[in-house]
Amino acid sequence: MTSEEFSSAATRLCTACGMCCDGTMFQIVRMQSGDVPAELGKLGLKIRCRDGEYYMEQPCTGLREKRCTVYEKRPVRCRLFNCQQLGRLESGDTAEAEAMATIIETRELVEKVRGLIEQCGLREDGQALVERYERVASTPVNQALEPELVAVREDLEAVMRHLKVQLNREFRLPPGSP
Repeated sequence: MTSEEFSSAATRLCTACGMCCDGTMFQIVRMQSGDVPAELGKLGLKIRCRDGEYYMEQPCTGLREKRCTVYEKRPVRCRLFNCQQLGRLESGDTAEAEAMATIIETRELVEKVRGLIEQCGLREDGQALVERYERVASTPVNQALEPELVAVREDLEAVMRHLKVQLNREFRLPPGSP
């Protein structure tokens, strides 16, 4: 695969996915050397500082319909990140169609988790998916008064567990990777 073919395929896969930017895979993106937090903030990105460390909150406000609206000025970490699917495509270990099928399957799990979270009474609020899940999971349920909710929460826990495994196996880079 030529670099031009890879670039075109990567664009198609990324715009079908968006999970590295939409709060599914990550809660924050740490700023790197070369990032100018004030400039990124002017672009509308949610830049925060804790203990002298700057980071961008996810979901990224620069993401619109799975496309980056600040692509040319995005943070360094965003420029450097390639998920496992892109790495496998670039190395020839997978074909674009296989990667796309994995993305579609995983996006379906994400949508199922989102739907179950909403069934538990928590509407979309701009937080990362894990944060929303943890808020639902930490809220006590009265089993006697809300048996349907208990069943929904059990489904949510099972689907979220499956999603986490899928994200780690197919998308996130192993610890210690660049």
